[in-house]
Amino acid sequence: MTDYFPLVKGAVREYSYENSQGTGGFSVEILSILIQGATTTAKCRRTLNLPGEPEKIAEFTLTKDASGVHEGGAFEFKNPLAVGTEWISPPRRYWIEALDAVVETPAGKFKDCLRVAYLIAEGDGGSGERFYAPGVGLVKAVDNDEAEPSSFELVKAA
Repeated sequence: MTDYFPLVKGAVREYSYENSQGTGGFSVEILSILIQGATTTAKCRRTLNLPGEPEKIAEFTLTKDASGVHEGGAFEFKNPLAVGTEWISPPRRYWIEALDAVVETPAGKFKDCLRVAYLIAEGDGGSGERFYAPGVGLVKAVDNDEAEPSSFELVKAA
């Protein structure tokens, strides 16, 4: 089975970020991993350097289990990993649109990516898409939110 969201202690992902205020960046580091049966829990740290804001550091927990990958009740993606799998996290409705997307970022060209698409308020508030590369994780996101459009992409994976 392809791992679109590897959880490995010490892994760091660095991203560039853009919104209407300008450009910035953030990083996500996996601080620790706990494996209990088929469930993996990762303690993570996100360091945000966003346009016009002071640096923010936040810790959070990700869980990968039979249902998918999620932070609390919010899914990154839901199983089964198949085109058409759908889930709702109001006001957004998500679905897996492809398992063979190709994405290019400053970190490289990624093939056979999982593409998750979504609508905000059934399209009235916008739409977006996220791309997850095999063995890497989230590599690109575009959020066409009518209130605050933004995007980010992977710059470096270590």
